[in-house]
Amino acid sequence: IIMDRLVELWLTQLQPELAHLWISPDFWRTLALGLLTLLAALAIFRKPLLERLTRRGLAPRDRELFGRLLRVLPSDGDIAFIAALDFGRAFDRRRLEGLNNFYYHWDDPEYRFVDRALEEKRMELFIAVMQFLDVVRVHAAPDEAGLHSVVSGNTDPGASLSERTREAIDTLATAAKTVVSIHQDLVRLGNRQLG
Repeated sequence: IIMDRLVELWLTQLQPELAHLWISPDFWRTLALGLLTLLAALAIFRKPLLERLTRRGLAPRDRELFGRLLRVLPSDGDIAFIAALDFGRAFDRRRLEGLNNFYYHWDDPEYRFVDRALEEKRMELFIAVMQFLDVVRVHAAPDEAGLHSVVSGNTDPGASLSERTREAIDTLATAAKTVVSIHQDLVRLGNRQLG
């Protein structure tokens, strides 16, 4: 009964009124002006709208992935270790397990951020970690105790280091500082974007 009543209302009242609108130039001008206004507003506010939509829809996945990243590479773990490490002394390479884990797993597709800025910074960190681990592999060798060092265990503690050894120590220190700096940038960005 209600549907019959709505159909009757449509046929007797609304359809004749709408038919008049379809042929009216004022209707089309108003519609075109409204659409242009909507397009202009979208163009002007595109970036804030996209950021807001991205935060609502995509942030949960990125937030979860960011949490996983901080569990693998917390600021007070491997990152703090290499930040404080004197590469002229022996160190336990097992303390780099978080960096190794990050290197071996975080280039896989499931470890990609949806947010472009976070993903770019994650990739930058991945490359820095890869370069740091390469430098460790090339310049640090295990001693009798199983610790890694640039300086061989046979070197007299009072002897001056060769230029090559000093360069290796500087290379390791620079690579470590790069990892620490990019990690700090990523943490700040993640807190800002997902916080």
